[in-house]
Amino acid sequence: MLAAQVALESEPMMGEELPRLSARLEEVRSLIAALGQSREHIKAQITVLERQQAKLGGQAAKARQMGREDLARAALARQRETESRRTELAFQLDQLLGEEAKLTIAAQRLQARKARIYWFGLQDEDREDAFDTNVRP
Repeated sequence: MLAAQVALESEPMMGEELPRLSARLEEVRSLIAALGQSREHIKAQITVLERQQAKLGGQAAKARQMGREDLARAALARQRETESRRTELAFQLDQLLGEEAKLTIAAQRLQARKARIYWFGLQDEDREDAFDTNVRP
């Protein structure tokens, strides 16, 4: 590992880019985790709203059976409001999923770039080792 670091440090561009890529990769992974938490929170809110919709539908049906059209209309109005909020949350969830997918691709690209830098650093080290073993005084 030390030899790889020495090889990377000997190449100023690679030696500077690797820490920058590592920091950026960590930042992107942190954003992905935050989006994952937001996604789960929104899914939980959608589940609650779906339960409320079902409950309000039952309340509207029960109110009609009892001849209380005023209560039925009120329950149906609340059910429509709940559906509107659920639709907004579903839209937000779709946006979050799209953003999460973009960040996941960005993380994969950063990781691949980081791996290439390691690989090229190791290749340089292997070439230097081969040169040292082939040259004998």
